[in-house]
Amino acid sequence: MNAATVAVRVPATTANLGPGFDAVGMAVSIFATFTVRVEDEGGGRRGRRDPMRSMAAAAVRAGYKRAGQRVPRTIEVDVGSDIPLGRGLGASAAARGAGVVAANALLGGPLHDAALLQVGARLEGHADNIAPALFGGLQVVAAADTAPGEANHPPRWQRVAVPIPAGITCAGFSPDFSMPTNETRASLPDGLSRADAVFNSSHAALLIAALATGDWEALNVASEERLHQRPRSRLFPQMFDFFDAARGAGAFCAYLSGGGSTILALTPPERAEAVRDALAAAADGFGIGGRPFVAEPCLSGATVLDDADPWTQP
Repeated sequence: MNAATVAVRVPATTANLGPGFDAVGMAVSIFATFTVRVEDEGGGRRGRRDPMRSMAAAAVRAGYKRAGQRVPRTIEVDVGSDIPLGRGLGASAAARGAGVVAANALLGGPLHDAALLQVGARLEGHADNIAPALFGGLQVVAAADTAPGEANHPPRWQRVAVPIPAGITCAGFSPDFSMPTNETRASLPDGLSRADAVFNSSHAALLIAALATGDWEALNVASEERLHQRPRSRLFPQMFDFFDAARGAGAFCAYLSGGGSTILALTPPERAEAVRDALAAAADGFGIGGRPFVAEPCLSGATVLDDADPWTQP
């Protein structure tokens, strides 16, 4: 077969949720759809070049290689996305997750979930974003210790999906400015005191327990952390004022989504619009442009769409 097309819909993701740095991520109901066309013949065209298309195409190639199959000469990607790029909502994870899942679908499904995670995490560099993009819901990830002689090998990732009871909604604000991950990570401390390490580990454990059991009132304390948000606030000085505005409007908690700049709050469904409006009002007060929104936790991850048959000639 010379050519085949597949379309994959992927949710946005919110990572860290406060103390779950590089370990916790959740899919949310903001979506991007990637249509991937591959061809065995042709001149190796890859269509228009932009970051989302380039990341998805690279992930398609990685998926074929992981499956031990020859990479198609031509990979074309079209994108329709509501996920803002560079705002801490997992746009890059969506692109890479879509590419890996598209490759797997085009090949007939040889890669199991663990292989999809390993390929996606290696490309993304952050398994806490790629896991919910691939599999949906709330995901906790950790890298296995490197065995002797494997120091130069990529980490092997373990993940556990955590069921989320009904009763929370997401309200957020995505500023018009980005916070590049390489810049924000450079501001983080090289180490923590024992007291701060205990603080973060205990709050991350409390966060997962609260989310898994629906103990929403514990989220305000559980979302506190001492590693990344305060250093990152040097690039976003009003961050904690946004947190206060969200909590003042009835949110259970608020935090910097991923590396920023999106502020996301977990809130009772009946308070979601009020929290969204409070975040928008705070932005207006500081003269910060951007997009307020309400979204739901999304239980589904990257999904091959039925109306784009991967085995049909375009």
